[in-house]
Amino acid sequence: MQLRASSIKVVGGRSCHRSYLVNNTLCLQELFNNRIFQVPDYQRGYAWERQQVEEFLDDLQLLSSSSDRHHYTGTIVLFQQAGAATKTDDEGTDYDVIDVVDGQQRLTTIVLLLNEISRALSVFEDSSSLAQGIRKNYIERTSLDGQPLYKLSLNKDTDDFFKSGVLPETPGVAAPPITSAQRLLDAKNQMADYLDKAGRDAGDPEQWLRGLQRRVTTRLHFNLYEVEHTAEVGVIFEVMNDRGKSLTNFEKVKNYLLYAASTIDVEMDHTKDELTNSVNDAWADMLKRLMAAGLSSPSDEDQLLRAHWLMQYDPQQRNWEGSKSIKSRFDLRRYTRQPAQILSKLHQYIKGLDDACICYCDALRPARDDAFKSFSSMPSVQNAVKLWNWKLVRIRVTATFLPLLMAVRLRWPSDPRKYLEILQICEVFAFRFYRVARFRSNFSQPRMFRLAKRVADGMEFDAVVREIKLSYSDEDARRRFDEFTNSESPRNWYWRSELRYFLYEYEEHLASAKGASPKVKWADITSGSLKDTVEHVLPQSIEERLYWQKRFDSDAHKEYMHDIGNLTLTKHNSFYSNKPFPEKKGAIDAKGPCYVRSPFFQEQELAQYDDWTAVAIDQRRSNLLNWAKDRWHVDFRGIDAPEPDNGDDDEGDDVGAE
Repeated sequence: MQLRASSIKVVGGRSCHRSYLVNNTLCLQELFNNRIFQVPDYQRGYAWERQQVEEFLDDLQLLSSSSDRHHYTGTIVLFQQAGAATKTDDEGTDYDVIDVVDGQQRLTTIVLLLNEISRALSVFEDSSSLAQGIRKNYIERTSLDGQPLYKLSLNKDTDDFFKSGVLPETPGVAAPPITSAQRLLDAKNQMADYLDKAGRDAGDPEQWLRGLQRRVTTRLHFNLYEVEHTAEVGVIFEVMNDRGKSLTNFEKVKNYLLYAASTIDVEMDHTKDELTNSVNDAWADMLKRLMAAGLSSPSDEDQLLRAHWLMQYDPQQRNWEGSKSIKSRFDLRRYTRQPAQILSKLHQYIKGLDDACICYCDALRPARDDAFKSFSSMPSVQNAVKLWNWKLVRIRVTATFLPLLMAVRLRWPSDPRKYLEILQICEVFAFRFYRVARFRSNFSQPRMFRLAKRVADGMEFDAVVREIKLSYSDEDARRRFDEFTNSESPRNWYWRSELRYFLYEYEEHLASAKGASPKVKWADITSGSLKDTVEHVLPQSIEERLYWQKRFDSDAHKEYMHDIGNLTLTKHNSFYSNKPFPEKKGAIDAKGPCYVRSPFFQEQELAQYDDWTAVAIDQRRSNLLNWAKDRWHVDFRGIDAPEPDNGDDDEGDDVGAE
């Protein structure tokens, strides 16, 4: 990036007006002299992971090969806000409070390292004063009123954990609340391990630590620039990244909103402060929710932004361009004479995204204890919602229905029965179309996105249900499902993607009939391989097994082996192997695993058969498919032939089966 001299001055050097800036380098000692750094709230949280920290430590190792070698560590861009307070320590030294516009990842990492060096040196009597000096100069001093005066403060998302769970000699017991806080803790631990090992390898840990401290504070050099105008801060922050670690869309959106809050010209300053607080509070809440739900990756954040945008603003997925879409929609230049209007729109967007995040986390992680808390006044319905949402997640086609589910939840927030009904409809069509009929995952996706927008705009519930059925009334898919459930001859089921889902749904059906729940969790089924969790009653190999050879010739064996009537969920496939059916069936007093004493209700059901023959497999197949016909039934009565959809379908919509 080329920084304009009219916006930035060189610290310690002459200003360069309308020409490219000349580098001005400072070592860490000089950089920290009479400065207190704070990372603005519009900045990202700590983003470095193990690889970036390791590269930084490798750079330090290279410095040890030459006593006079310096290492250029990068650019630090600072901004001192107008009227920023000066802070004074208990020794009477004044410090300017400076915002870190760029370089906060490097500064944070260096502070973490110096903190660990100080901690390591403090155990040596001769180095205790040096350890305290490191802490005072780079970590924490004491103010005139006796309060901690930190040399570096992070943004609101992570600062509390940074100062309570990372920097103290005895950190607190609280767990990292969000991913960036976890990265801080991981970096701290990585550095502690590095210092311990490298010090022992050096032979004299104390002297090695002293040398490392000297290299860090005097031989790491930075190009230092100060930004003079507020208007340039957001632009510089977005373009300049640390160590090639690109900003996520989630970070870019937050940055833009905070930048907007700082530049919108309104008569009452507290209105701008309210927007800033709204952004900070919303992002803190969302990051905590996403981390708690295990949805804190950049792709998860992108999916949240996208689903909310499709539902609330523009259902055409081809128009979605990440943070660019938000900036274009809320382009400040279009509201120069309407500041109150743009502030209102931004508040609405922030509130909508924050609410959508709750729906997003619940829809993708419904098994959590605190999922769907807003439905807790109706516990039986809440549990049903969790169960059916979890079924939809298991089928692995949630992206198509996600904006719709979010819209329904927000449209009828106090009526969980409506959300449950939509969930059940979506699960049925997900299984019928994307698994049984094997339509591609983008079939009807644009129609579902447009429907989500219509729901958000006020569509009535009965019309929503009808529109979903219309969207999935494809005759070919209906024919395929009918063929699937009316099959009278064996088919190869073993390699079908829906096999385990189908069998587990049957397990839940059998358990429910007994007033129980499955004894084996879905996670236990999917954590194992197919061969470990699905049993062939008629084994895949019957060589030298007279019991099976008497009942199935080679053609019959090949025909029936992988049929749904011959397959069951199990935990003991390797034990059953190719044993005769009577041995697999077992008895109550049997010593090893057997169907009679199985934790699976479907294996217990198999134990009711006297023998295992082609007739038995045909009978079981018929029973299973008759159950499936009812389980995934759709009443299309009253649904007209699909009406022409005049929406601008995105490319690839309704492309049919694979």
